Amino acid sequence: MAEAITIHKSQGRSESKIVIDVRNPSKIKNHMDRQKWYVALSRARSLNGLYILGAFKPPNEIKPDDDVNAEMNRLRQNPLVPKYQFLRVVPENVIQIVSHNTQSIRKHITTIVSDQVFSSSHIVTLQESWAIDNESYNIPDFEEISRNRLMGRPRAFGTMNFCKLNIEARIVDRIEIEKDNSNNHVEISGFKLDNRLTIINVYNNPSSSLELLKETLLEVKDYIDESENILILGDFNHELKLGNQLESFMLGTFGTSLFSRRESTTNTRTVIDGVFGRIDDYNVEVFIYESYASHHKPLVIRVHEL
Repeated sequence: MAEAITIHKSQGRSESKIVIDVRNPSKIKNHMDRQKWYVALSRARSLNGLYILGAFKPPNEIKPDDDVNAEMNRLRQNPLVPKYQFLRVVPENVIQIVSHNTQSIRKHITTIVSDQVFSSSHIVTLQESWAIDNESYNIPDFEEISRNRLMGRPRAFGTMNFCKLNIEARIVDRIEIEKDNSNNHVEISGFKLDNRLTIINVYNNPSSSLELLKETLLEVKDYIDESENILILGDFNHELKLGNQLESFMLGTFGTSLFSRRESTTNTRTVIDGVFGRIDDYNVEVFIYESYASHHKPLVIRVHEL
């Protein structure tokens, strides 16, 4: 059984056998341009299933000044550059850090491992890890530095820190702090880099009060000197809008300023992930990156050594 249809109607279809009738040269010449030939010839699933009745005469070649040629030349001269490609190549004098509420490393480890911005960075700090004490997580070329210890079943809890193997020897003084009051809890972990820069990773549960967060952050003071460089980053779960109470507390307690931009860091357009810092020996840049696995956007911090 066979059916006859126009080329226009055949668009989108695939057939095991196709017969194209070109036995009326005048009709073909007047009505068949390159685009129609492409549609007609590409309906067959294989060359063995393509049959042509009559003498096939290829259409004229595309002229050098044709619109298609002009567009192809434009595309070659102006190749598409991915928006975040620059974060995949880290300059020699820069330490690159990723801070991300990953909403479960257990669930999203493959996304982390395959992300070129994460793998190009020196340090990866995660919040809401859902990691439990007896589980390990392998990120190629990275070593786990510190984490909050969760016993029992996984839940929305905890922070984790990883560093590239080639800078592991520069990591000292691991930090792990937890405050748990029923469903309200705050977790902090961190470390020192070269005894020059302390990095503090914070996860504040959405149910926790600002007072519990402040109380937990105060314990960080036991690990740092007043004169050293410090970055305090993570998911604070409090809006970091201009004049917010947390920012005032951080300035008064640690002498830190907000380095990250007051721009949305979540799919619901809240500004709750941030980077605070007190830096004398480095220049710091913070970029908002993208995540397709988490409700939160990663923050990429570049610490330029002076």
